[in-house]
Amino acid sequence: MFEGLEDSDLSKVSQVTKERFCPKGTVLFKEGDIGDAFYLLKEGKVEVLKKDGDAEKVIKTLSHTDKDSFFGEMALVGGAPRNATLRTAVDSTVMVIAKGDFDMMLRLNSFIALRIMTALSSRFRAAAPETPAETKLGKLVVAFSPKSGAGKSVFAANLAAGLAKMGQAKALLVDLDLQFGDLAFMLDLHPKRTIADLVENPTDKPEVLKEYLVDHKSGFSVLAAPKKPEQSEMINSSHLRAFVELARKHFDYIILDTHSFFQDLTINAMDMADAIFLLMLPNMNHIKSMHQCLKVMENLKYPPDKIKLVLNREGAQYSRSLEEIETAMKRKADFTLKDSWKQISELIEHQKTVFEQDASCDYAAGMVRIMEFLTGKKFAKDTKKTWLGNLFGG
Repeated sequence: MFEGLEDSDLSKVSQVTKERFCPKGTVLFKEGDIGDAFYLLKEGKVEVLKKDGDAEKVIKTLSHTDKDSFFGEMALVGGAPRNATLRTAVDSTVMVIAKGDFDMMLRLNSFIALRIMTALSSRFRAAAPETPAETKLGKLVVAFSPKSGAGKSVFAANLAAGLAKMGQAKALLVDLDLQFGDLAFMLDLHPKRTIADLVENPTDKPEVLKEYLVDHKSGFSVLAAPKKPEQSEMINSSHLRAFVELARKHFDYIILDTHSFFQDLTINAMDMADAIFLLMLPNMNHIKSMHQCLKVMENLKYPPDKIKLVLNREGAQYSRSLEEIETAMKRKADFTLKDSWKQISELIEHQKTVFEQDASCDYAAGMVRIMEFLTGKKFAKDTKKTWLGNLFGG
């Protein structure tokens, strides 16, 4: 898990780690317990037990020689109860990191967090239940940018609007910028409930789920971010996975507008996604950040065809050319959105999307190309009206 860390980083890990000797038969935690620590097996073996009626059955044995000789992390990161009992099979030595120290380590050291999240990402993917081949599920799309101001939320909102209006698809837009997400405000929506309310009252019934959504006049639904920043702490990866599993059965497309930070919720969203759209602007700050972001994607071992690089505001005044950017990034941009700053700013100011009144601008044309990629369909573009006339009904 900590392979590749510098000595200074390993020293920080060691400062919050306590060594514990456990005789054979020691129960480290029981199925159903609340996660309070993360464990690494230094020496020995542990048994993983699951309830089987009134008894417990050993389903797996872990040894300190195994590559992934750590455990307890999924309950700690996801916030769910322990999903199994852990018991030492022989006299063993474990290294223990308490939950508070674990959380602090992730917050304060981005590289340590990345190494841990890379390992956890593999665990989460391995643990994900297989879906029967005949079950048709909606596509999960993640919008992400490592730098704020890239137009990520505008992109996500317009993608949902376009898929609903032009694609006639059932689309759901989820605001995962949990502290300061403003998609509802941006779209002139007034939700009575948010994702925080859904977490407090979880459901597996689609008719109940709809009570937490607010519908946009373009035909898509929105699950709004919490109204209070402190409510963001309520939502964890287990909540996200349960919600997405339900939503994919009832929507054609689920678009997650994420926070511009690699945290467990964001990485879990990316793990589940069918496509990840990475947005950047044509300037040096965004080029540098996106270059680092693509390295993270590589470390997370996502398939290259899952990652789609979107250059927003191409051709803006004083911006870098597409050729310069692709040379610096050492890869092609998958999609470009031409600079339509004046038109888009007017639309945002009036809390509208480019597809609401068939508005025609270069940005909309770029969004149509992305929609065609996602849906496999061709869309006719109405270019007869001007964007200004569409905006004000002319």
